[in-house]
Amino acid sequence: MNVHRPVCLVLCIVLMSGIISQISAEQFQIPSWIRNNAKWWYQGQIQDSEFVKGIQYLIKNKIMIIPLTSDKLNKENKIPSWVKNNAGWWANGTIPDNDFISGIQYLVSSGIIIIKSDINSTQNSSNEQCNEFTTAAEKETCLEQLEYDTKIKNSMKTAAPYVVGPVTFYYVNSEFQKTDDGKTILTIHFVVQNNRDREVTMACQRPDSCNYVLSDGQNAISYSTNTLVYGSLTLIPNSPKFLDWTFYSSIDSSKNYSFLVKEPWGSGSIPIKIS
Repeated sequence: MNVHRPVCLVLCIVLMSGIISQISAEQFQIPSWIRNNAKWWYQGQIQDSEFVKGIQYLIKNKIMIIPLTSDKLNKENKIPSWVKNNAGWWANGTIPDNDFISGIQYLVSSGIIIIKSDINSTQNSSNEQCNEFTTAAEKETCLEQLEYDTKIKNSMKTAAPYVVGPVTFYYVNSEFQKTDDGKTILTIHFVVQNNRDREVTMACQRPDSCNYVLSDGQNAISYSTNTLVYGSLTLIPNSPKFLDWTFYSSIDSSKNYSFLVKEPWGSGSIPIKIS
């Protein structure tokens, strides 16, 4: 695993002041999903940007308070290996919270993580941030992440939200296509966001064992494909994800269809527009 991967780590939060707070079990409780993130990040299973979203959660909820720094990015533009090692040791309980936090403090003070005072930073300033990188691959990765984040934000603005337990399903749209055999390919596009302060897992192991189906009020239609990885998707708090479901069946556009959610953490029905 390459522990010196270049990063594009930009945290945009509301103006804050102060110094990094010492954390103890008596003062604060760090959610378990952040510890899991640290472990997966150390093992190379998630990207730097996913790990940073956990740090953003700590900052926004004032579990960690960090002073503002300048917008100038440190020329190193890399996460030192000892910071990633700290994350792994902290996840395994080898080192205490304060040692882990000191690594994050280093990233902020050195400018590897940038904290901006304006949560509504413009796309232009974000593009300028990507220009700080020296190689084409680094810039492309940064711009792709910005494009993904912008697409999610725009989709959430126009989508119809449906709250099911701790998760909001933003119904973006659906695509309806007839096939030569008289059946229909129906693809439903969602953005899903976990509103809890801990992880939520969406489960769908296979078509005959899935917590999600399409229903016409009488019959349940199993999915053909979806974008869940390995039959499940773990949603970390306030980190929206795109999620698509495709159904291949004899679908009658004159009927009313709903996407049914039946999870241990919540059940609900989302009306689906077919046209």
